[in-house]
Amino acid sequence: MNIFKKTIATVTLCAMALSLSACRSTAENLLAKDSFKICCSFYPMYVMTMNIAGGIDGVEVVSMSDPNMGCIHDHVFSTEDLKKIEGADVFVENGLELEVFNDEILAAYPDVKIIDASANVKDAYDDGDEVNGHVWTSIDDYELQITNVCIELQKADPAHAEQYKTNAAVYLEKIDALRSDNADVIASLNGVGALVLDETLPSFCIYTGMDFITVETDHENEALSAGDIADIISEMNEKGITLIFVGAGEDTAMADAIAAETGATVYTLNTCMTGNEEENAYIDQMNENFEVLSDIIG
Repeated sequence: MNIFKKTIATVTLCAMALSLSACRSTAENLLAKDSFKICCSFYPMYVMTMNIAGGIDGVEVVSMSDPNMGCIHDHVFSTEDLKKIEGADVFVENGLELEVFNDEILAAYPDVKIIDASANVKDAYDDGDEVNGHVWTSIDDYELQITNVCIELQKADPAHAEQYKTNAAVYLEKIDALRSDNADVIASLNGVGALVLDETLPSFCIYTGMDFITVETDHENEALSAGDIADIISEMNEKGITLIFVGAGEDTAMADAIAAETGATVYTLNTCMTGNEEENAYIDQMNENFEVLSDIIG
């Protein structure tokens, strides 16, 4: 009888342990459902989404790529990227064909919702061969991206819809202040000619109303020939272009050589594509650009 009682007690204890384990598993699953993970493709999308979704309990915002990586267009998608996307409910991309690996994401995680931040952006620069997707350097387009991401996050995560809306409204107010604080500089750029040697900056020029010409350098494999440079110099002289824009951190040798031939001034501008992981990073970097260009007013 004692052996029988011990056996019953052992079985009962095992059943209780299994029951408790099942309860813990169920609780963990419920907790996981209460959380919402947002993965962003690269730095500009990460800074934007931090402002929309940062600080909301139960919402996690991560970046797939390093903040100093540069343009996602140059990125070679890897298994490490897939690991960072794992568990994400949504993936925020810039769109306009900068991210070319969506099929790989959906093949691995078919339930991930991809949010195209640039949906309805109509004024992206088109050089005749392809659309230039670096539209966040236009304040108007950046505000549209903020609105797009907010709306799609509200749809994907209705439990936090009001918080997304509130945060986005606060961020849009800050971007409006960025515009108004630099209104004089922005107005002074209207109609001014510039040579743009970084393909992240045409949207900035479109926003400010500049009359610009571009040279595709970032995603080109071939260096410009002496004949190409001569043609650029000729066009600058013909149009009276006196400004040259290059991206921060880029080699300025070509810009300096062209400036020496034309008398143009070289301006190094922040492309808002790399930097620190702070909420005001975009605003700070754009303010730096307007400060750099403020001498044009005089």
